[in-house]
Amino acid sequence: MTTTTLHSPARVYPSLRAAWIPLAALCLAFFVEMVDNTLLSIALPTIGRDLGSGTTALQWVTGAYSLTFGGLLLTAGSMADRFGRRRVLLIGLGVFGSLSLCVVLVTTAGELIALRAALGIAAAAMAPITNSLVFRLFDDKALRMRAMTVMIVVGMSGFVLGPLLGGTALAHVRWEWLLVVNAPIALIACVGVRLGVAADRTEDLTKDALDVPGAVLSVTAIGLACYSLTSGVEHGWLSTITLVSIGGAVAAAIAFVLHERRNAAPMLDLGLFTSGTVRGQPSRRSVRPSRWPASCSA
Repeated sequence: MTTTTLHSPARVYPSLRAAWIPLAALCLAFFVEMVDNTLLSIALPTIGRDLGSGTTALQWVTGAYSLTFGGLLLTAGSMADRFGRRRVLLIGLGVFGSLSLCVVLVTTAGELIALRAALGIAAAAMAPITNSLVFRLFDDKALRMRAMTVMIVVGMSGFVLGPLLGGTALAHVRWEWLLVVNAPIALIACVGVRLGVAADRTEDLTKDALDVPGAVLSVTAIGLACYSLTSGVEHGWLSTITLVSIGGAVAAAIAFVLHERRNAAPMLDLGLFTSGTVRGQPSRRSVRPSRWPASCSA
C-alpha cells in the first residue's frame, strides 16, 4: 500500500478584488508597523509627566523603536527566506500584538524604552515580509505592481498620519491606548493572512545557512545609521559621538558590501541593484521570487 502526499496549490488570485482579504490583511500589518514609528511622538509630553522622565529618555521612546526596526530589517528578511515568510510574519504579528498589551504594566521610562525596542524587533520581522507576500498572491506582474502600490500608499500614510491619529486619540483616551490598539489590529491581520495567503512550501525555502557575518555587519551598519539620526538631534551633528557613529555606519556598510560580494550565498544579492528587472519565474541560478522580496523589499 502506497501513501500519496498531496501538496496544496499556491493560492493565487485573478484580481485585486478577489484578493481583498489577504491584501487588506497585509496592508493592515504594514500600516500598523509604520504608524507605530510616529504614533507616540505627539504623546511625549504626556508620557513625560506620567513617568517623570526627561527629554533624553523621551527621545529614546521613539528612537528605540526606529533603531531596532531599521537595524534588523535585512536579517529578518533573510531568516524569513529560510524559515518561511508566512510563518515569520504570523509570529511577528503575534509578538507585536502581545507586546503592545504590555504597555499597561509600564511604570518607568526605562521600561517603556525597552518595550519600544522589543516592538521594533517584532516590526522588523513583519515589514519586509508584508511586502514580499504580495508577490505570492498574484501571477500577473501588473497585478503585483498594483497591489504593491496600494500597500506602499497605505503604509506611508500610516507613517505620515501617526501624529495626527495619536493627537486625536489623546483627546479622548490615555496614551497607553495608542499601543494597546495594536493588539486587535495585529489579530485581525493574523486572521486575514491565515485565511488568504498560501502556506510556505518547503521547496521555496532557502537551504543555505544563515549568513551570520553579513547579518552582524548589516545590523551594525543600519543600527549605527539610525543611532546617528537620534544622536545628531540630541548632541549635534558635529559632535564627537555623532561623527563616530556615522563613521562606524559607513565602515560597517563598506565591510558588508565587500563580504556579500565574496559570499557564495549572500544575505543580499547585490546583483539586484544592477539588473533591470527581476523576472517572475527565473531559474534557481538567478534571483528567485521566493527569496528576493523577503530579503530585499525592505
